[in-house]
Amino acid sequence: MFPRRTLLLLAAALGTSISAQPPVPQSPAPAQPVFAFDVVSIHRSQPNPFAGNVITGITPDGYRTIDQPLIATLLMAYYPQGMAYWSGRIQTRPAWLSDRYDIDAKVSEADRAAWQKQGGRLDQEPMLSEMLQTMLAERCKLVVHRVPGEIIGFSLELGKHDPHLTPTRPDEALPTGMKFPDGSVRVEDRRGEELHQNFYNATMADLTDFLTERSAGHPVEDHTGLTGRYNFVLNWVDDADSKLPPGYTDWDDPDSVRHWDVQPLGLHLTPAKIPIDNLVIDHIEKPSEN
Repeated sequence: MFPRRTLLLLAAALGTSISAQPPVPQSPAPAQPVFAFDVVSIHRSQPNPFAGNVITGITPDGYRTIDQPLIATLLMAYYPQGMAYWSGRIQTRPAWLSDRYDIDAKVSEADRAAWQKQGGRLDQEPMLSEMLQTMLAERCKLVVHRVPGEIIGFSLELGKHDPHLTPTRPDEALPTGMKFPDGSVRVEDRRGEELHQNFYNATMADLTDFLTERSAGHPVEDHTGLTGRYNFVLNWVDDADSKLPPGYTDWDDPDSVRHWDVQPLGLHLTPAKIPIDNLVIDHIEKPSEN
């Protein structure tokens, strides 16, 4: 065994340093887990299996559709913001994407707890989006790319004066009604020809979600800057010559969201161009059935 002094002299003579250790090979960073359904069953729907009723939904252990066009599943996979973002978003699509399929997809036991912790809206369910994308890639050989685009929607903004919203008290008892995972409650109130939506413990995101669902493909984004939870009433304003019941509009109404009057709340809706990606299908095949 050479003493350290001798090693240092040898190192100096060779023009090296013994203090420099050879680099330790680094393990590659672990890949992000790819979420995929454990079992997937896909079949062409039988003619009118449930009298033409489309059934789709997120179940406690997976995703299930009956008699639904395959394009709807594709849109759910890539546009979790909701149906208002779906119109015209997919380019170069084959006609058979309108064919109806029954899908029964189950998550594994290991993924079930995380699956059930997802939020109540599509944009709060990242596992669902990724699993649907993986399923379409495996069963339909789907390959896509995105190109920038925009969609015409609305911006929810503050008016010139303070908003007329009542802050929800932390200990406030909420009424019985339609409850949402974020803790808000909505109660519909119909009085003859009048229609009201009563919101409790609601955020501005709850309001824009409600408006977006009723905007005929024109999403509503929150630009109020309000971050609290509020109680408020949203009123329906009908056209003077409308013969439809309150809450209903003609199919070709270009501005159906305007019937929900946000101005008494100290808010207003402004038309806006919303950036969004369009989806281009590079390759897709009819799903392999099993």
